[in-house]
Amino acid sequence: MINYHERYGHLSGLERLKVFEEAGDARFGIAQNMGYDVLAIDEGSVVYRYTPQEAHVNLIGGIHGGVMSTLLDTAMGAAVMTTLAPGESHTIIDLAVKFLRPIRLDHDPVIVEGRLEHRGRRTATAEGWIRNGAGKLIAKGSATAIML
Repeated sequence: MINYHERYGHLSGLERLKVFEEAGDARFGIAQNMGYDVLAIDEGSVVYRYTPQEAHVNLIGGIHGGVMSTLLDTAMGAAVMTTLAPGESHTIIDLAVKFLRPIRLDHDPVIVEGRLEHRGRRTATAEGWIRNGAGKLIAKGSATAIML
């Protein structure tokens, strides 16, 4: 088991995220389980590509809402993470997701984006979207994070 804080705690949030997401050997936990690809990481925003997986399908043939929520939570949390100083951490304390369209197993990859909306001393807010290849909105989310 990797001790995340010992290994990466000396880096800024943006540096930690880049090491964690872009270096294949550093990926573990939920990021490894979700299997998304990183398209962009910048201060205050991240963009991922998710390809529907059979392991994520619900009983009616769509990608489970919990998976879509996890993708949005990951993207919005990562957008907040890009603003952290070395040694600083955060956690999401509020997550809201609206589902507008399904993702089916036979769908092309979707784009998951998270963007920082506000960063204060103790809290931050972020918003996120999942869009299909044509740019149509599949789900949207908002989150509040607290600095630890």
